[in-house]
Amino acid sequence: MTRQAPTGPSAAQPPSVAIVAGGAAVLQRRTAWVPAQDRRLVVGLQVLIGVTVLALWELAIAIELAEPLIFSSPLRIADRMASMLSGEIVYGRTIYDHIGTTFQQIVVGYVIGASSAVVVGYVLGRTSLVRRMLEPIILALFSIPKIALAPLFVLVLGIGFWSKVGIVFIEVFFVVFFNTLKGVMDVSEEYVHLARIMGARRLDVGRRVILPAALPSILIGLKMGVPFAIIGAVLGEYIASNRGLGWYILYSTNSFDASGLWAGILFLVAITWLLTQIVNVVSTRVLKWQPPRRGRTISIA
Repeated sequence: MTRQAPTGPSAAQPPSVAIVAGGAAVLQRRTAWVPAQDRRLVVGLQVLIGVTVLALWELAIAIELAEPLIFSSPLRIADRMASMLSGEIVYGRTIYDHIGTTFQQIVVGYVIGASSAVVVGYVLGRTSLVRRMLEPIILALFSIPKIALAPLFVLVLGIGFWSKVGIVFIEVFFVVFFNTLKGVMDVSEEYVHLARIMGARRLDVGRRVILPAALPSILIGLKMGVPFAIIGAVLGEYIASNRGLGWYILYSTNSFDASGLWAGILFLVAITWLLTQIVNVVSTRVLKWQPPRRGRTISIA
C-alpha cells in the first residue's frame, strides 16, 4: 500500500517557517475542477447567503433587535456610500482622497516589503550558515507584536506618508519571507546538482531551477501579504494621521457615525478584494506552465 507523501512543513524547519508554511500548504492546494454549472451554483448560493444576511440585518434594525447607533442598517450604509462616491465632503476631504492615501501607502509598502522579503528569503534559503546565524534575530523580530513597533516607525519616519509605508513593510515582509524561505529550502538538491553537471552557471541554476520550483510558495506568500498590508496601513493611520480610510474609520467611531464606520470598512474590503484579484491574475499568468489539476488522488496498490 502506497500513500501520497505528506505535504506539510518539514519537522527540520524552524518553528516560524513551519507555522507560515502550514498555512501556505493549505492555500496552495488548488480547488478541484468543477463543471460550469457547479460554479454557477456556487456563485448563486454565495449571493443568496449575502442577500439573506443583509435582509436579516435590516430586519433586526427594524424590530429594534439591534442597536442602530452601533450597527446602522444596510440601506443607510448603501445610501451613505452612494453620497460619498458622488463627491460629498467627508470630514474635510472626499472619500476618494482617503482611499487614494491609503491605497498609495499599501502599494508602496507592499512592493518594498515583498521584494525585499523575496531577496532575503532566497539568500537565506541557499546559505545554511547565514540562515543559522540570523535565525534567532529573525525569530525575535517576528515574535514582537507589530502594533508595538508601529510607534517606533512614527518616531523615526514622522507622522506622514513614510511611517505608514514602514508599518506596511514590516507586516508584509515576514509573511512573504517565510514562504519564500520554505519554497527555496524545499527545492531538491538533486535538480541543482544535475543542472550544474550539465554546465549551468550559478546564476542559471537560480533563474531556471530554484526560482521556478519555489515560485508557487512565493506567490502564496504574496497573496497572504495583501490583507497584512491593509492591516499595516490602517494601524498606522490609527496611530498618527489626518487622512486615509483608517483615520476616517477611527474618526467615524469617535463621532458615533455608524453608517460612516461601516462604509469605511466596506471600502477597505473592496480594496482588499481588488489587490487580491490582481495577485491572482499575476499568479495565473506566471504559473501558466503548470499543468492544471482536476483533483487529488491517493494511489493504493
